[in-house]
Amino acid sequence: MRSSGLSVRRFSSAAQERAFRSDYARRFSGQRRLAIAIFTGLWMLFSLRDFCRFDVIDPAHLHHNELIVLRVGAAIGMAIPVLVWTPRALDERWAVGLLSLWTLSCWFACVRMLQFYPGDIGWREVYPVLLFSLFLIFMALRLRVITAIWLIGICVVSYLVMLYFKPVGGSVQLRVESVTAHATMLPLMSVVGVLLSIPLERAARREFMYRRTLRAAKARVEAASRAVNEQNRRMQEFVREKERFFSSAYHDIQQPLAAINLFIRSARTKIQDGRAVDRDLDVIEETASDILDMFKDIQDYSELGSYVPRVVSVDTQGLLAEVVGQYREMARLRGIDLRIARRRGTAPPIETDRSLFKRSISNLVSNAIKNTSTGGVVLGWVRLNGRLRIDVWDTGIGIAPAYRDAIFSEYYQINNPGRDRSKGLGLGLSIVHRAIQILPEHSMSFASTEGRGSRFSLYAALSAVTPAVGAHARDANGYTPDLTGTFILLCDDEPVVLEGLRRLFSSAGALVLAAESMMGFEAMIADDSRIPDLIVADIRLRDGATGRQVAERLRRHFAWSGVIPVAFITGELLSDHVLRDFPQPFVLLRKSSAPADLLTEISRYVSVHRKMNLDHANDP
Repeated sequence: MRSSGLSVRRFSSAAQERAFRSDYARRFSGQRRLAIAIFTGLWMLFSLRDFCRFDVIDPAHLHHNELIVLRVGAAIGMAIPVLVWTPRALDERWAVGLLSLWTLSCWFACVRMLQFYPGDIGWREVYPVLLFSLFLIFMALRLRVITAIWLIGICVVSYLVMLYFKPVGGSVQLRVESVTAHATMLPLMSVVGVLLSIPLERAARREFMYRRTLRAAKARVEAASRAVNEQNRRMQEFVREKERFFSSAYHDIQQPLAAINLFIRSARTKIQDGRAVDRDLDVIEETASDILDMFKDIQDYSELGSYVPRVVSVDTQGLLAEVVGQYREMARLRGIDLRIARRRGTAPPIETDRSLFKRSISNLVSNAIKNTSTGGVVLGWVRLNGRLRIDVWDTGIGIAPAYRDAIFSEYYQINNPGRDRSKGLGLGLSIVHRAIQILPEHSMSFASTEGRGSRFSLYAALSAVTPAVGAHARDANGYTPDLTGTFILLCDDEPVVLEGLRRLFSSAGALVLAAESMMGFEAMIADDSRIPDLIVADIRLRDGATGRQVAERLRRHFAWSGVIPVAFITGELLSDHVLRDFPQPFVLLRKSSAPADLLTEISRYVSVHRKMNLDHANDP
C-alpha cells in the first residue's frame, strides 16, 4: 500500500484489498449496528414528540400530513438496515449499502423538514440533526474515505439545493443570500470530516497489516513449535527404538558368539582326543552365518536411505525361480514346502529395480519360512489391468489385528520374546516397506488370519519390453567362482581378516599379495613386479589412512598399464556416494557378505573387466 499524507490508496494486491475490506467490515460491524439502532430509536422518540407539537411546528397545519409521512417514511427507511443487519453485513459492500440507505433516509427527511418548518424552528431543531448525521458518517459508521466522500457529496448537494429553493416564491437574489448565509458551516464541516477520515482509514490499514503480519508470524512460530515438538517426539521415539534395538541386538549377537566359543572349545578337545570335529565346524559356520545375516539386515536397511532405483524390464518368472532356489534348502531343513504356484503360463515381465525387488521378495519369503512350522510357502502372481500382483502365501502363525500396524516397524517381532536369532533382528518387513516406497509405481498389501497364515502382496507395473537375459539368469543355474591366474593386491589393517581374505581368494586360484598398509607394497613397487589384475582394499585403515589412498597410489604407479579395477570392502554402513568422485572402475563390497557371495562378486567383477579389456584390444 502506497499513500501520501492526504490520500489513501488500495493495496497493490487485489486479494489483500479484499481481505482488508472483509476485515474492516467485521471489525466495525457491531459499532455500526449499535450506532444506527440508537439513532433510529431517537428518531422515533422525537417523531412522537413532534406529533404532540403540531400546533407549534405547523400552526396553520399546512404540512401536517407531509410531516407524518416524512417521519414515518424515514423511520421505516432507517429501521430496515437495523432489521436486516445479518451476518451478510460482514461483507463491506453489503454493509455500505445498508448504511447508505439509513443515512439518506434520515438526511432527506431532515432536509425536507428544514425546508417547510416555519421561522427559526428548523434551524434550531432540524439543523443539529443534519450535523449529527455528519458526525455519524465520519465517526460512528466508520465508512471508508471513498464511501464517505460520495455519500457526503450527495448530502451536501441536496442541502444546497434545499437552501436555494427554501424561500418559496422569493427572488433569485433572496435565494442566493439564503444559500450564502446558511451554506458555509455544513460544507466546511464535511471537508474537515473527510480530512479526519483519511488518517482513520490509514490507521485501519496499518493495523490490518500489523495484525496480518502478527498472525503470519504467530502461525510461523506455532508451525515451528509444532515441528520442534514433532521432531522431539520423533527423536524420543528414535532413542527408544535404538535403545530397544541395541538391547535386542546385544542379546542376539551375544548368543551366537557364546555358541561359537563353546563349539570351538569342543572342537579343540575333540582334536586333542583324535575325534571328528565336522559337526562342531558345521555349527560354528551356521552360527557365524547367522551373525552375518544380522549385520546384512542392518546394512540393507541403512543403504535404503540413499538408494537410487534403476528401473528396467525384469523377467518375473526367473526372479521368482531364483528366490525359490535361494531358500529351498532353508525350507527343507524346517520341514516345509516352498514352491511357485502352478499356472498355465509364465509370469509377465515387470518394470522395477531388479536387485531391490528381489530383496523385497526374498525378505517376504524368509520371513514366511521363519514363521511357518507346518505346511508351506507358495509364491504366486495375478495380472491386474496393467499391473502384476506377486503374492507370498504361508500357513504360519498369522498376524493378530493388534500387531498389523507394528510389524513394519524397525526391530519389531511377534512371538519372539526370547529373541530367537533364527528369526533375525526384525528388520525384514521394514526393509520391504521402505523398498516399496522407494520404487516408483509400486505398492504392497497384506492379509492375515491369526493361526492360519498370511498373504503379502507386492504390486508393480507390467513391462512392454522383453527383459534381456544376463548374468542374473545364469546365476539361477549356478555360478562357480574362478580366479585362476588373477594377481590381487589385498590391503586390510586387521590381520585376521587379511589372512581370511587371502585364503578365500587363493582357494579360487588367485595369486594374492597381502599387506596391512601401503608400506607393505613399497618393495613390490620398487622392484616393478607384475601388474596387478585387481586391487582389494578396506576403506578405513589404521592411523587415519584409507584404502582409497592406497588404491590411488597403486594406480598412479601402474598408470602406464591402464586403469586397474578396485574392489573396496568395508564393515561400515557406507554407501557408494562416499566414492562418487573416485575414478571408475570400482565396486563397493561388504565384509558382512557370506564368503561364498563375496568370492562370487569378486570373480564376476574380474571376469567382466577381463572381457572388456579383451574386446578393447581386439578393436581395429
